[in-house]
Amino acid sequence: MSTQSTSTQISLSELIQHTLHNLLVATQADMICVCMYRFDVVRMDIIAHITYDGELPSAATHQRFQEILQGLPTAGQARLIDEEDLQGTDYQSALLFPLALPDELVGMLAIVSRRAHAFQLESVDDLLIQVNTVRAFVENQYLYEAFSQNMMVMQTMRQIAQTIAEGALPQSVVNILRDNLFDSHVTSCAIMFYGPLREDRPYGPFDYLEMRGSWSKRRGSGIALGTRIYLKQYPDLIATLNSGEPLVLPTLTEFSSQLDPFMRSLLRAERVASMTILPLYAGKHRLGVLLIATNKPHRFSHQEIRNYHLIAELLSFTAISQVLQQHHDLVLQGRFALLEAVTDSVVMVLPDAVGARVLTANQRFVRHFGLSDVDVEGLPLNDLLKKMRIPNNLREELGQTWESISVRDPAIQHGDFHFVHEDGRHLDMEWYSAPVYQNQHVMGRIYLFHDVTAERTANRLRSTFLSHISHELRTPLTSIQGFAEFILEVNGDDLPDLAREYVEIILKSAHHLRKIFSDMIDMSRADAGELPLNMGSVHLPDVIIDAIAQLELQYKQRKQAVIMELDDDLPPVYADADRITQVLNNLLTNAIKYSPEEGKILVRTDYITSLDELPADTTPGAQLPAIQVSVIDEGPGLNTEDLQQVFMPFFRAPKVRDQQIEGTGLGLAVSRSIVEMHRGHLWAEVSTPDVSGGIFRFILPVMNE
Repeated sequence: MSTQSTSTQISLSELIQHTLHNLLVATQADMICVCMYRFDVVRMDIIAHITYDGELPSAATHQRFQEILQGLPTAGQARLIDEEDLQGTDYQSALLFPLALPDELVGMLAIVSRRAHAFQLESVDDLLIQVNTVRAFVENQYLYEAFSQNMMVMQTMRQIAQTIAEGALPQSVVNILRDNLFDSHVTSCAIMFYGPLREDRPYGPFDYLEMRGSWSKRRGSGIALGTRIYLKQYPDLIATLNSGEPLVLPTLTEFSSQLDPFMRSLLRAERVASMTILPLYAGKHRLGVLLIATNKPHRFSHQEIRNYHLIAELLSFTAISQVLQQHHDLVLQGRFALLEAVTDSVVMVLPDAVGARVLTANQRFVRHFGLSDVDVEGLPLNDLLKKMRIPNNLREELGQTWESISVRDPAIQHGDFHFVHEDGRHLDMEWYSAPVYQNQHVMGRIYLFHDVTAERTANRLRSTFLSHISHELRTPLTSIQGFAEFILEVNGDDLPDLAREYVEIILKSAHHLRKIFSDMIDMSRADAGELPLNMGSVHLPDVIIDAIAQLELQYKQRKQAVIMELDDDLPPVYADADRITQVLNNLLTNAIKYSPEEGKILVRTDYITSLDELPADTTPGAQLPAIQVSVIDEGPGLNTEDLQQVFMPFFRAPKVRDQQIEGTGLGLAVSRSIVEMHRGHLWAEVSTPDVSGGIFRFILPVMNE
């Protein structure tokens, strides 16, 4: 005998479990289940059950109980269900107890048997104590969930009211409904206003409904804003809406036949299967409609309609009327212009004594350029540029270009740039600047930033191809390496000297190839912006100490010394500690290989606050303040010609090849790609009389406070 229950907001108590067990024993049933109306899935669902043999009911059984439950009256006594009603399920007879509030069915207790005619109504009185215990639990659970649902509706209404008081547009109201009220089955919503608004006929009749706010799960917010549905050909629909009652359409089969081809294609594109249309009124004024739809056939419950009706009344008497009265307001027009371009980052500026001042910016812009904690409204355009998280050289270039554009210039300006986002993604952006008109006069300018990274990925196909090929080659390589290790482990001592030498060469070559493939994959994924990073606060001196400790055996074998000049008071950087360790390992491994025996390797950190402290030709667009890490060895160093190629994949300096020093020629290329994903820079320097040997440095921007 076993029990199984689904999780609810209030866990089943031991009392309920014990009660179900006693019922199972007393009735000699095969299964007992408790069903309840669930607000989160908008249907009756099994919330607990207990079975004699431990087997779960089949999907057909579950579906049949759903159908039986929907057909039960809202009040009544126990009833018997025979094998005809249970046909196709695992059972042949059942005893059902409706669980109901005074005017609403909230659940059911079902005692089920695989035997026909297993129960008698005469025995019901003997079960009433256990049945009433279950009834009390389900009713209390239902009231709790209903209370929670009502509280959610009230919180949504309060948020809408607050948003309206701040002068929000219908699209903002739709977004609030999307974020706070809709369950998972709701897939689209729209607010539409009647038009045209005329002083000589404020109460209609109207010619069309215009889309003023929209959302769909497939396409996002703000889709098809401004679209008009002309009403002349829908007299029946208008008559229904004029009655003031919601129009509930569980299926659209019959309704779709009344629509014109454009409307049918619009609903088909959104895959609408069920819909509720609620009229919006403000006094005698017919303002518009609120549409809520699903992409699967759905019967909207009374609770859902009641919730939506409350929202519609709030919109009708407060939100919509206020928005209509303020629709000529300058700020609202600016925000509406932004909402028409929600897929891009947008800033709108107005003329000011300093040149241009930000009127508003959409959230995509704020997130795109790392301004989440900055209030951009009211900032001079130059101050906004200073706060955008972009490289300094790019900031200066944009500043010079934008200063040359007059706010009232009617011309359209454009440009493009590339930068690394704070999450490590390489982004290609195109920007456009166009005038915004009011009454045929230029009132300001709008700056739009469009992400064109996807359109410019052709140059990254090579990296993706290399990554895929490397993955494919690693599979047979693993077999080669495994067999070589097996031969040496099992038969190594019995092999002839020449055979053992050849097997060791095979194993060594396999390790070498695996390192090449791993580096190729890391480099290609980094170049494509697909290398996963586990970003967090990192104290660089600790990472450096750990990396040096990992290589202690290597440099001590060559009797070398590693000197650390680390500032322990440095601020943290926002980085992936494992990937930065990989960079340090590559740089330190190079230094160990190329430095002479008994040589010295210096690792130093410096806090950089000015571009003057960095070489301008090797660190373009450095983001400051930053921490610089230097790795300096006593090896042969690099000349000017080597410096231009050292970060190329598979490049190895001629004198290194002559000395037959092992290496793949990929470590530095991989390291540079990783550092650039962290919005930093890695470079090498030509050795000088003052500092001889190999000189490699990289910087990482410090973490924002």
